[in-house]
Amino acid sequence: MALTQVELKKLKTQCDKLEDGPDYRTDDYVTNLLNTVLDFQMRVGPVASAMNHYEQTHGYRTHKKLKSLVGKFKNTKKGNIALANSLWDNNHWSRAKFLRMLIEEFENRGIKGQKSLRKWISGANFDTDIKGQFKTEEHSIGIALFQWLRLRLGVDTVKPDVHIVNFVSNAVDRKVTQQEALDSLLEVAQKANRKASLLDAAIWHFQRDK
Repeated sequence: MALTQVELKKLKTQCDKLEDGPDYRTDDYVTNLLNTVLDFQMRVGPVASAMNHYEQTHGYRTHKKLKSLVGKFKNTKKGNIALANSLWDNNHWSRAKFLRMLIEEFENRGIKGQKSLRKWISGANFDTDIKGQFKTEEHSIGIALFQWLRLRLGVDTVKPDVHIVNFVSNAVDRKVTQQEALDSLLEVAQKANRKASLLDAAIWHFQRDK
């Protein structure tokens, strides 16, 4: 269900208290792939550490080179642990496995760089193009991760993760769904003439720092 006008007014009041947050757009294909498999349900510090290790150890910027690196390791738990160690200096094997899947599924759709990724994501629909199609036994691209990727690629949107959903729920005094959080914040941002992506960042930092 959509938020009522009374609820939208309450939400806007809370949003108006926040200054815009950082701009998280990322104009780099490999960084966007790695962030997609790392930056969910994981603390900021370990994500940053993993990304720093990748940059210092490999630093590849193309689909071809990243695919070649991944292909040097067997797609088994042991092989993916070794891959995670090489990529990120950690043992997050299920995320290394998730990366394998993402590279393959992107390639199947003709995506091999930032330009083709941005073109595809701009026209992708979650229900028809994403849901259930990008998954391993351990992870999948849900609506929050999909919107997070869109946001980093320059789409002015909101990622309805737990921080965002909790903020909207607290503002309107009831538990809202991810879709309700997404739709309502896009509406609030539009009516306030502010960037939805920067409002998203503001809310995320506010919730994290509470």
